[in-house]
Amino acid sequence: MSSLLPFRLPCLGALALAASLSGLGAGEAGDAGDAKKKDFGKPNQDYLQARAELEKMLQAPRDTDLYELSFQTLEIDRILLKDRTGHEHVFHYVTFRLRNEITDDTKQLAAKATRYNEILQEAAKQYEAQKAVVENAVTLTVAGEKVLDRQDVRSRARRVSITAMAYDENGSRFRLLDEPIGSGPQENFNFPDLGVVSNGSSYDHVVHEISTKVGRTLKSVDDIRKLELPPYNPAKKDEEGVAEGEVFGVLVFNRLSIHGDEFTFQVRGLSNKLRTRKPDAAKGALDNYLETHVWRRVYVMHFSRPGDENFEDLHRFTLTKAGWEWVDTFQRINQRASVAYVKYFMDNLVNEKGERNATIEDEVWKYYDGVREARPTPKAPLPDLKQGLKER
Repeated sequence: MSSLLPFRLPCLGALALAASLSGLGAGEAGDAGDAKKKDFGKPNQDYLQARAELEKMLQAPRDTDLYELSFQTLEIDRILLKDRTGHEHVFHYVTFRLRNEITDDTKQLAAKATRYNEILQEAAKQYEAQKAVVENAVTLTVAGEKVLDRQDVRSRARRVSITAMAYDENGSRFRLLDEPIGSGPQENFNFPDLGVVSNGSSYDHVVHEISTKVGRTLKSVDDIRKLELPPYNPAKKDEEGVAEGEVFGVLVFNRLSIHGDEFTFQVRGLSNKLRTRKPDAAKGALDNYLETHVWRRVYVMHFSRPGDENFEDLHRFTLTKAGWEWVDTFQRINQRASVAYVKYFMDNLVNEKGERNATIEDEVWKYYDGVREARPTPKAPLPDLKQGLKER
């Protein structure tokens, strides 16, 4: 459940590794027996290093379990601080409570999934002789092996990397000339139309002042990123009354737009669930990456703050809506193209019988060469996987 790959060269590196492990190399001819008889010489050091890194990446355990943490908004306000020169600075902040437990939405979904639970229990009865066990009503284990496992209703210790952004309702797209308003082609642009954007930041001094103001120790997103939260256990609490697997934190923003009346806050990193929407492609064909959209599960808060730019300290925020939303994330065309092409090559490079497709292999290296030529010239030369395969 990872997002679109952010870099094109690692994609092609994985592709080249798969090709090498399958016995495919640029310029090779004949069957596997003939290839073994050929002496390509020793591979160069760049190729060996690149291959070792890719193999390590593929073999390393990855956290692919679905998760969705429990997040609760507590308070939004502003704080005014003076620097050493006496100048005043305004910071807005949102305090929250984070728990490493299954969210209420997921609990309700699991409770309603009676058919899944019935299948789980029935399978356990059929494989009773093989020591089938149902764990926590979400996992079926047969002879020590997990057969059915609903990952999104399981809690375990994990690290959380939170990022946040806030923006107002004043977008930049022109809509008044459309008939009807908002029906123009600009609505199809593959980027969100946001107002003035403020990204969440970590200022130790500001966080300390906010903690003093609210009367509770709060952690910044940087502090939370360093923690490993165990599963939530309300029976165990520290001296401040904070339960195990629970943390109170704060999102800090530089002064929000003085012209906004409606503000949207997005908190990412609380869930790794993704949805991909794209037109259906024919079997073996390249996906239509231009119309591909990736939707991310994000916790979104909507606040209202009516008033003008004067006497902001008298304008109060009101939480109008908060909860999980599927947000269309912006992905650059070259990133979407990389994913589509690598998927196309991997699906068609070798058929079901293990035979390689020479035409697809030629396309692989043409695309690979194009990617290398399009990249900015680095200070240190990039390892050439194509040349390394030739020298194998």
